[in-house]
Amino acid sequence: MIKRPQSGETEEDILRMQNEFLSQRAKNPKLQPAAQCVKMEKEARKSLFVRNREKAGLSTEAVTQKLTNESAASITAEKEIMSEIHEIIGNIDANNLSDIVLGDIVERTYDSPMRDRHLIIEEVIGFPTVKKVPLIKSNKSGKSIFVSDEADPIKLNKATEDLSKMYGNKSVIVADAKISADVHKENLDILSKMHKDDILAEKDKLLNSIDPSLLALLKKIRQEKAACSNATMECRTAVTVSSEKSNVNEEAMDIDSDLITSKVALEILQQSEAEKWLHFDIVETDKLKWMQDIAEHMPNIKAGEQFEARFDWKGVLLPYSADTKSSKSAAYTVMTVKDEKSSHTDDRELYLHGDEPDRPGYTLQEMFRLARSSIIQQRISAFSAIGGILSIYNQGFYDGVLELPISKIFFLLRFGLDDNTPAMIEVVSKALACLLYNEADEILLDFIFENPGCHWQPILESVDIATDVKDITALENLQKHMQQLQMNDQSKRSVYRSDFEEADNEIKTSMSDFQLAETNLIECLMRTNILQRIYFILNDIQPENSTVSSCLKILIRIARTSTEFAGKIVSNNTLIHCLFEYFLPDLLNCATNLDVSKFYYCPQFLCLKLLRVLISQNLGIAVRLMNMKMAEMLVSYLSYRGDLKDAMIKVQIECLRIVRCLLLLRIDDALYSRLDSAFYYMLQWHYNYLKFEVGGPYLIRQHASALLMAISCEPSNAKSTPVSNEILNKCCCAWFYRATRSDITEFSQATLLSACVNVVNWKLQRDEEKPFNEFITKYLYDFLLSNTFSKCVTQLITSSVVLRKTGDRRCLHLPLPNVGAVLSHANGPQLIVPQTYTVYLLTTLWTHFELQNKENQHEVLKRLTEALMRPQVMDSLIQYLTLASNSLNAYLCGNFFSKIEVKFIFKLINCDSLLSRYNSSQILQLVYNYLSCLSAEHILEIEQLFDKIIFNAKYLNIPQATLNKWKEVFVSLVQSHYIVVEPSNLSLSKSAQAPPILSRDWPYFFFKIILQNYINNSLQKITADLSERDILQMTLTLVSELENSSSYLHIATPTEELMYAMSAFMGPESEFLTDDIRPLLRNHLMRLYTKYEDVMFDFDKASLGKCKFESLYSLFVDHFQATSYGDESFGSLVLVPMAQKYDSKWRRRMWSDYAPALCYLNCDESLLINGMQSYLEPVEKEESLIKAYALALRSRDVRPGTIPYKIAKYHVDNFKRLLNK
Repeated sequence: MIKRPQSGETEEDILRMQNEFLSQRAKNPKLQPAAQCVKMEKEARKSLFVRNREKAGLSTEAVTQKLTNESAASITAEKEIMSEIHEIIGNIDANNLSDIVLGDIVERTYDSPMRDRHLIIEEVIGFPTVKKVPLIKSNKSGKSIFVSDEADPIKLNKATEDLSKMYGNKSVIVADAKISADVHKENLDILSKMHKDDILAEKDKLLNSIDPSLLALLKKIRQEKAACSNATMECRTAVTVSSEKSNVNEEAMDIDSDLITSKVALEILQQSEAEKWLHFDIVETDKLKWMQDIAEHMPNIKAGEQFEARFDWKGVLLPYSADTKSSKSAAYTVMTVKDEKSSHTDDRELYLHGDEPDRPGYTLQEMFRLARSSIIQQRISAFSAIGGILSIYNQGFYDGVLELPISKIFFLLRFGLDDNTPAMIEVVSKALACLLYNEADEILLDFIFENPGCHWQPILESVDIATDVKDITALENLQKHMQQLQMNDQSKRSVYRSDFEEADNEIKTSMSDFQLAETNLIECLMRTNILQRIYFILNDIQPENSTVSSCLKILIRIARTSTEFAGKIVSNNTLIHCLFEYFLPDLLNCATNLDVSKFYYCPQFLCLKLLRVLISQNLGIAVRLMNMKMAEMLVSYLSYRGDLKDAMIKVQIECLRIVRCLLLLRIDDALYSRLDSAFYYMLQWHYNYLKFEVGGPYLIRQHASALLMAISCEPSNAKSTPVSNEILNKCCCAWFYRATRSDITEFSQATLLSACVNVVNWKLQRDEEKPFNEFITKYLYDFLLSNTFSKCVTQLITSSVVLRKTGDRRCLHLPLPNVGAVLSHANGPQLIVPQTYTVYLLTTLWTHFELQNKENQHEVLKRLTEALMRPQVMDSLIQYLTLASNSLNAYLCGNFFSKIEVKFIFKLINCDSLLSRYNSSQILQLVYNYLSCLSAEHILEIEQLFDKIIFNAKYLNIPQATLNKWKEVFVSLVQSHYIVVEPSNLSLSKSAQAPPILSRDWPYFFFKIILQNYINNSLQKITADLSERDILQMTLTLVSELENSSSYLHIATPTEELMYAMSAFMGPESEFLTDDIRPLLRNHLMRLYTKYEDVMFDFDKASLGKCKFESLYSLFVDHFQATSYGDESFGSLVLVPMAQKYDSKWRRRMWSDYAPALCYLNCDESLLINGMQSYLEPVEKEESLIKAYALALRSRDVRPGTIPYKIAKYHVDNFKRLLNK
């Protein structure tokens, strides 16, 4: 037996006994200790009051009925109390109560009797029940509520106080003493029968219903009357209409009255075991104000009125006010408060802003402040929200809704990118990529890349379009030398041109960062050493997250800006080696990682896309990248024959695109032969597994299209094997067979068919068409006869880009232009190229017909042409051309994505079968409208149309010899825009901005030169071959014939035609006085006046690239005084703005500033637009003009019988007649 410890034994003795017990326990496992401690898990004990509160909280309807049987209630409460005692001391046997040892019972005595502070106890039981006690704020700091309450002998229980003491003996509001007493007594009777909670509820209801101005008046009356009453009573009033603000610190504070309105602090204080919280004996209302309810304010804004934008955490723009019906607060989610009456919830999010707390969301300023917070979670949330805003902004959803400070956001993101925390770098780099890398543009560029002619990449240089950059000669110099003729005053930025490159660099160097960001955002980004920062992130930090993709997107956008910036990326050796090492590794080293989603040591298709964009920029850059063993990498990736996941398919697609670019640049022709086996394997795979119908993976169809386009770039010295031609023919036949029997509803389907036809076209050019005879004669022919092809032609009208009436977003933010993939539409932004866009397929088919004709394949061509010229197809094409002749969008014709459609229209115009369906007037209108949309890359098309249509005696009633002479003049004007590229600077990139080289009013071009010479006071000839007389004869005759030949052909607006007519009189040689030119000008003016007889000229409107009418009119009147010699045609133009229907400022200017010219001014009434009556009616009522008329008549500044004399005399006589009446 183990000896028990004794009182004198030490800790060592206890340990020794423990070791003895353990040794015996080891010998006999059944040995049990005499006693052991076991921890029993019990539920947390809850008092009766806590359980009562929980029961009250769980019930939706408050039970307030009193128990009818008081004895039963006492017994129930007694049982509850005894059950709690049993939990503490166990079951008590009534027979063994003597065993309970109690201490001495001591009765505490008091010097003075205890004051009953509580309410009257209704239940006579042994254990007291809890009643709510009003808490009175202590004036003595440092004391608890209990101590303060005990120390105040004057304070009485509010429930037992007389109502008259609480509310006074008379009404404060009613002035009449008798009525006041009756009303006050009646109010006290009503209050005495009400519960306190009901009183407070009625108080809140009354305060909310009273007008604020009336409530302020009542407060003022009460303050005046309360000043004479007892100050002590004033402090104790708890349920008055309002309390004195000046004595708020001395008032008694009631939890119910102060906190029940918000229901938030009271709700927290009613939580379980709240009585155990420390330092909650004093309720501080100032610290709880942030939890109060905020009244919902209805928006007081009007339609069209601007207000500060607020966004949620995803960057979505929120409405001005949240749409909630039962909410009382817009600042937080109010927890449900259940009481005896009602409850309501507000489930809106928590917003931390202080201004306009009733509005949801965060302003940009608040997000900027959070982005600079010291708490990383707040910074991440802010940058994530800003990234969401920019992403939605680039999609066009915020156009016309809000204006973002792009430059400020850029600097905030660039500063945030310097943080080295991986989580911060990820969210900031993503936001910066959302700003710079337009996702819609890039997706659409990749989507169309596999179509013939779509290998060109856009150059996104920052261009200032504040002035007209379409003409580089006449009008440009005119605006440069004559600032008062500048018509665009909206922007004062300089226009940077290549011929001022040195000055341009000096200006940009002297700019601050903020100034440069407002001019060229990418150049400002490069100034911040972004390449070094990206290298540090990718090489040193190595974040294994989306930061890699974001950095690659930023590099792609920089590479698209210009050849200079692309060269800077390639010349950064450390960065390029980093990209090749981490993101373009050898497949032998990363074969195990291909199935795992990783960024490092796995091929990244975005990195390959960056290389493709760099290669497209310049031949020298492509050669430099090829020297880095890029060919071996491409062969390795394309020869991979494992199970291809989506990521690896994208990698191979980008590799095929790079191969296509390299073959087009003819850098390494041997690369094609090294890829023969890989091409053959992939063709076989697609032939066996590709699903052409809708439902198949579009990525696989895109891969097949990229493969075919790479094959079609086969070098001329390469020899095709019969095996490869055979499998190519099988693929083309199989996919066209499926297309014939199913609809083409997805863009990738039309792209695949276009790639097939392009391969066949390439084989035709190489005289290798024999393996494809079956495809051409059977499958292509069947396709042309199918309903699928008819639908493709019909969709040409509905999906056309150049026939839309909207604009794109190319120059929405000039320092950061985009390609224009998104169109602004009344129903929301739309992609410029829809899924049903079939122009690429139709263009490739038309090219095939042209090749068949060129190769003298007449039998095949005749058969295909018969299938093409079916009535159903021809009607759709004729309808398309008719729409193009009337509503061709010249602005969208310059969009990068519409280049192929513009070429397709030219192919249709060259089709004699189609033109035979139109008369000469319609053809002339169609061609003229089309010419006004062509950029510098369509110079050959312009020359052909000049020769075939515009300067052809078949369409104009002018001798062919004269037309040929005029054609040479305009062709020489067009040829000045030829783009000459040196062989060492070959590129696959074009400017995304392609304005037309011929403006809508191009026949008037040389009139601009006449005006320029007049301003420069130059006497040199306008052109080397043509004199001023030749220019006037050519322009006036050509314009007249063009408009006479087609009634729907409008060369210029009415106001512009009037201004050009004025310019004809401003030549240095005054040819308008000669007998040859005078009748020509007179006929031109008569035709102008007749055509615009009912038109109101807009003299105040200004259009881009043309001077203001006001400035031109001033020069015109000065020139009239100097050189007109009283010419009637000249004078009739001076009189045009003086008609009564125009603003009186023109008449005032003429009769005051240019009064000396009135003595020379006269013309025949037949030369007056709308006749003499338009200058007399309605009668002039402006007194200043009547005085000017009278002064001119008295001083004889106007000659009797002239037009000005008749005008002045008529209005003066009418004015005198009115005065006499």
